[in-house]
Amino acid sequence: MRLLILAQPLPPRALEHLGAFVDERKVATPYGQAGPFALRQPPGGRGIWILPYFGSPDHTDPRATLWAAKELGVQRILAWDSVVGLSHDLVRGDIVFPSDYIDWTKHQPATYFAQTGAGYLPQTPPFCTDITAAVTRHLPGARPVIYLGDEGPRRETAAEARMYQLWGAHVRGLNLVPETYLAKELELCFAAIGVVTMLGADRAESAAGGEVRESDRAILAALPHIFADLPAPPACGCDHLQAGPRQRGVLPDDWRLWG
Repeated sequence: MRLLILAQPLPPRALEHLGAFVDERKVATPYGQAGPFALRQPPGGRGIWILPYFGSPDHTDPRATLWAAKELGVQRILAWDSVVGLSHDLVRGDIVFPSDYIDWTKHQPATYFAQTGAGYLPQTPPFCTDITAAVTRHLPGARPVIYLGDEGPRRETAAEARMYQLWGAHVRGLNLVPETYLAKELELCFAAIGVVTMLGADRAESAAGGEVRESDRAILAALPHIFADLPAPPACGCDHLQAGPRQRGVLPDDWRLWG
């Protein structure tokens, strides 16, 4: 089962080509309620859960989102994010995919699940290689970027935009961190597509000319092919990336002594 997390506002009608609507659910988790998730079923294909998602701190606990995905039988998650273009060679409407990230979140809830041994999980690769490869095949113009994960809701200042660039960040967004490493703790595949919808605060904003809408259409057209192109079973290894003392959610007693 697949999940599309939508952090890019789209009318429900735009998603009809992903299949007919067949179900909607809210999921109770130890971290609060998540959803509603809408299930669409393409003719003769596998179902896709879709979740509208905006990562402001006053919205769903990201742990609830990932826990609910696991409860729904999801293995692969593709997030579609609106991002701020920090690099000066990025313009409105550019399609990007994160190849790595910088975690600049500060007020998220505890970013680990109980007794997962989060500190021992490797963060390389940062995003699922299977899904990322499918994205690059079907959106060949998409550019790899370093994603700076922030919380908002405010925009960055010009000084902050310049600082983020010095750190090596190409784009800034609010919806992929801590989600990507929470997914690792639950042995879920997680990757993302981004569309540049705003420019960094150290640049003058360009006038809208339909570029974002055009990119949205290109991504919508590619989504069925991206999902269909994923190898079955997964070849990425996201379901066994754990290292060190963690073994499927259980830490040996001697490691628990370290608190």
